[in-house]
Amino acid sequence: MASITDCVVEGLKYPFSDIKKILGFGVLFALMSALSTYIGFKSLDIFRLSVHAVENANTTLTHMPISQLPAGDMYILAGLMVISFIVSLFIFGYQYDIVKYSIDKKADLPAFSDIMGMLIRGIKYFIVILGYNIIPAVIFVCGVVLNNSSAFILMAVISGLLFVIAFFFLIMALNNMVAYDSLKKAFDIREITGYIANLGWGKYIGIIIFTLIVYMIIMVAVSFFIGFITMAFSMAVSNQAFAISIFIAIIEGLFIDSYMSLFFNRVCGSVYREAIK
Repeated sequence: MASITDCVVEGLKYPFSDIKKILGFGVLFALMSALSTYIGFKSLDIFRLSVHAVENANTTLTHMPISQLPAGDMYILAGLMVISFIVSLFIFGYQYDIVKYSIDKKADLPAFSDIMGMLIRGIKYFIVILGYNIIPAVIFVCGVVLNNSSAFILMAVISGLLFVIAFFFLIMALNNMVAYDSLKKAFDIREITGYIANLGWGKYIGIIIFTLIVYMIIMVAVSFFIGFITMAFSMAVSNQAFAISIFIAIIEGLFIDSYMSLFFNRVCGSVYREAIK
């Protein structure tokens, strides 16, 4: 049985097996990052315009007529969010393929030939993520809606604990779905817990935590590098916050997010492969 270190080291090396494919995957992340950055700036613009309209109408945001909102910007924002969601489905679909290759112990990276299949697999991936996180999300929202500080803190803590528990089950659930290519298998709790028990709860939780620690160390190290790039770009392009943000978002998506996604999903697939032995 492979050790925790072996799984993580293999996951770190795996993305370099095909630079062209990792860059192809990076294009999706770069597009996603650029869209997210633009959505953030556009949302801020809409908020500023709404506040200005509220001040002119002498009312509040909650009582301001919808007709007073910047309709054109709202439509653009909604369209961008839809496009961003579709891109995320393709990312999920490729992550599905990465896990499958890991379970099958294939050394190469998945191809991008089956675009429609990738989208369908991405939808399945999203449904499982949503299914495992819906209860803690609802609890958190209820805590917000209650508008009571004590109740909110309690429900936020409960929600946070459930998110953590759901996360550990979700990893094995996604792998189980991919292994059998069956959405139903993602919610077979008895089988999922059986695989975790077969590997050992301590080892399973340990390898996931260790992988996350390695993940965070790499991200912290990269953030310093990105910080230097940002400073250099800021000096070259003054008073262009939007251009700088888009540039950094594309760099992060193209090289960093794609690599980290390949690394993490490769390790998760390896863990499942060890669990079903």
